[in-house]
Amino acid sequence: MQNSPLKTQSGTPCLPPQRQRLQRDSILLVLLLSILCGCGGGGEKRVEAPTPTPLGEFESLLARGRIDQARSLLEPFASPEQPNSVRGLARLGLGRCDLIDRRLEEAIRHLDKARRLLPAGADRAKAQLYLGEAYLRNKSVMTALNQLESAFGALRNPELKSRAAYMIVRTLDELGDPVPTLYREAAGQAYFSEYSEIWSQPQPVIVKSTADLTPKPVTPKPKVQNLTPPPALKLLKRNQWGSLPVRMSSVNPMSRPFRITIHHTADQSNLADIGQSDPREYLKILQKYCQNTLGWGDIGYHYLISKDGRVWEGRPMKFQGAHAGNNTLNRGNIGIALIGNFNKVKPSTAQIRSLQNLLGTLCVVYDISPSKIHGHSHLKPSDCPGKHLNPVLRELVRKLKSSAWAKLKAQENSKSR
Repeated sequence: MQNSPLKTQSGTPCLPPQRQRLQRDSILLVLLLSILCGCGGGGEKRVEAPTPTPLGEFESLLARGRIDQARSLLEPFASPEQPNSVRGLARLGLGRCDLIDRRLEEAIRHLDKARRLLPAGADRAKAQLYLGEAYLRNKSVMTALNQLESAFGALRNPELKSRAAYMIVRTLDELGDPVPTLYREAAGQAYFSEYSEIWSQPQPVIVKSTADLTPKPVTPKPKVQNLTPPPALKLLKRNQWGSLPVRMSSVNPMSRPFRITIHHTADQSNLADIGQSDPREYLKILQKYCQNTLGWGDIGYHYLISKDGRVWEGRPMKFQGAHAGNNTLNRGNIGIALIGNFNKVKPSTAQIRSLQNLLGTLCVVYDISPSKIHGHSHLKPSDCPGKHLNPVLRELVRKLKSSAWAKLKAQENSKSR
């Protein structure tokens, strides 16, 4: 005989514990699905629909500026007992609260957690959008751009996509870096006053006038005519170390170089020994690893410097590198790696001298300011290029700013007046 289901005093069937938990988790997820509206500085426009009481109360508390109460409402949903999807959405809401309160470290902690908990898609992209804003306000510019550009591609809401593009364009403009047309067009004429305090320079105001409709000549920006290795540089070409061909299906064309990133190779001990004793063989092994194991088109760096100071051609300059972390950070970025682990040892005198000459040549040939030369750790959290190379690099950049490159640019500026 079958057992009769348990019933409450009112006669309603009582669900088994497993189904009760499933029902509870489903309700929690529904309550949080719509929390993700707006940005740190403003709300996302949407069609109003009836919402459960806790969600309506959360949005109402935010609108009335009662951030502490809104935060208290969400905190139970962020506990480890909840499913990842619920925790991720709760963390996103908590990050919004902290971003509004300008508690930037807490906002970054919550939003980064949300980014990790949420699956790929629009919700994760929103977390990255807010995380990018938080990093910008916290002056971690490169990390912010990384998050904003990742968010841009996955955002579906037009206003949020415009916000991401706006912050990218304003930041790149302030840095003096070229802005991809994709972001410039997506930002359009949008203006979000709540972000204005992020940048030191006010947004230029464009005043359209019909008084003068005569077209004015436009001076085109100088273009780099040659992305082959600089002729003044003593360089060991690819055919001198026996490289394999570049896999064309796995590389992108190089845009105008405007920055340089310095690395150390920091190889495992067996490969590190080869790098010190036989750079040619080392480059062959490194290329095979990059192509066959990582699936890249070639070595990630454009130039490598061995212990004896010789400069080796890596990935051809006509192709974007694969060294800074992602396509955003690799764009217009010349990658230079010194062979060795400079957390353990100091770079050789010959390597330092060659790096100085290489940087000076690249800055002149490609019109790159020394202020755009950085170690890898400047772009993303990393210990690269090592504790012994970082101070050397800072000194080389300081010398470049006060020496030949600066004098050459001053002469060019005086001639153009």
